[in-house]
Amino acid sequence: MVKKKIDKKDVLIGALMLILIVSCIFFYVQGKNEAEEEPPVIDVDKLTEGDGYEDNAASIQYNDGLHRVKFEHMIMFKGFMFLNEVNFMTEENESFVLMRTTADMKPGDDVPEVYMVPVIEDGVMAVNIYLDDDFRDFMGDETNIIWGSEYQNFKKYDFSVEYKPGIYVDTVYDNDTERFRIGGNDANVFVGDATLEDAQAMKMDGITGVFLK
Repeated sequence: MVKKKIDKKDVLIGALMLILIVSCIFFYVQGKNEAEEEPPVIDVDKLTEGDGYEDNAASIQYNDGLHRVKFEHMIMFKGFMFLNEVNFMTEENESFVLMRTTADMKPGDDVPEVYMVPVIEDGVMAVNIYLDDDFRDFMGDETNIIWGSEYQNFKKYDFSVEYKPGIYVDTVYDNDTERFRIGGNDANVFVGDATLEDAQAMKMDGITGVFLK
């Protein structure tokens, strides 16, 4: 039996090809992981400087060492309460999302979206309220903000500040933060079409908007 002589050149070419293939696989996997780890549009960790994180689409865990709170989003749609999403099913079994609370907003998808991020600093809670252009178009001039331990504060939502394309932010402030030291979750912020009188009387018939509790 005649042994075929192995050409060193062939070995070198084969090794280089193997290295090239392994490198391509490595960079593909690395790029895929980086894409999967891309932070949401509203980055809770960054905005709270590490004091808060998104527990799920409806809640934020907040702990700065002094205040330890779980903030919950709740949707009120035409007087009915939902958590992070309002779904509508047609007679043909087609499902549509009518409203959503999410940190990963997608403006222009015809789904009104809201997300609120509280930050407590020097005894004052600042609540950043993010709305997309779908919510603005859906709610229009009836977009109100009502907040406070007894819903005693009222203002119209200011759409003049665009956080990112198609996403707006307005901020309200609450200096009554003692209630958060015992782990309460009563942020009491509402954005939607309720009036001050509606919120104080908890009259929610036909009301649409989002609470942060």
